Amino acid sequence: VTPTPPREPPGLRPVSLHGWWLVFGLGAVGLASMAGLVLGPADLGVGRVLVELADGLPFLEFNSGLGERQQAIVWEIRLPRVVLGLLVGAMLATAGGAYQGVFRNPLADPYLLGVAAGAGF
Repeated sequence: VTPTPPREPPGLRPVSLHGWWLVFGLGAVGLASMAGLVLGPADLGVGRVLVELADGLPFLEFNSGLGERQQAIVWEIRLPRVVLGLLVGAMLATAGGAYQGVFRNPLADPYLLGVAAGAGF
């Protein structure tokens, strides 16, 4: 008698993430981040913002053509806002993944334990 290979429990299967989904997701995050840096009441060009960001790298010096106020807008307003948005999104994704892993429920949400109601206080 040949032994049968062990089966995975129903509903659990390995997740396969194809490389192009990762590339697409990173591209979307990069595009949204660039939009957050460029768009706003102060008219800053995409190229000038990219050069200004490259100027912030160590051992590199570029002249972006941005004035002192425009540089302050990029470094003190827009870049912190974009970075904070990325961090908050990552934390929310981590919390959601933790909920789904702990409860073994792919549809788990913050209302399961009343966390969403408690967050309102």
